[in-house]
Amino acid sequence: MKWLRQISDYWQREYPDRDFTRVRPLVRLSRLALLMPAFQKQVLKPHDLTPTDYSILGALQRAGRPRQLEPGDLYSTLGCTPGGLTKMIDRLVRRGLVQRLTDREDARRARIRLTPKGEALGRRAFADYNDAAARLMSRLSEEELERIDEALALLLDCFEPEAPEDVVYASPFAAAGGSSEAARGALRAAR
Repeated sequence: MKWLRQISDYWQREYPDRDFTRVRPLVRLSRLALLMPAFQKQVLKPHDLTPTDYSILGALQRAGRPRQLEPGDLYSTLGCTPGGLTKMIDRLVRRGLVQRLTDREDARRARIRLTPKGEALGRRAFADYNDAAARLMSRLSEEELERIDEALALLLDCFEPEAPEDVVYASPFAAAGGSSEAARGALRAAR
């Protein structure tokens, strides 16, 4: 973490009257934000999936039977524009991984459904992703992983304090009925 020490030293020299304790975690997250896409691309490349493709397949998988969602559910989950989502879905449709279904009652509405081929590919990609994550984090103990997860849940809560209940993909901690206060308590207990 020499790079972080260098940044911290610089801040202390340039801004000796400032407290940077709340900035350091964000700097680490910024670094992770640069490293995570490369990790994801490397793991998903053998499946010819982008991280966004993988996220779409995963969102449809988590939606439960019949493994379908409306486009609005997907772009709110992925944080992309409707136009961007259309291009992503088109690519997955061409590969036979998802299909567009027109609503019989309202032709203006569409649903995106995961195909059996898409479900099988998503499962294989998830297995590889899970294995790669296990290798990447193998030097961390179960306790360390739990503390990291709880700390990240707290930080995520700073950015997303109230997740709408109809969001298909929310943090696992929130989905388990937890709260940021419960995460803080668990984190304090782990120290």
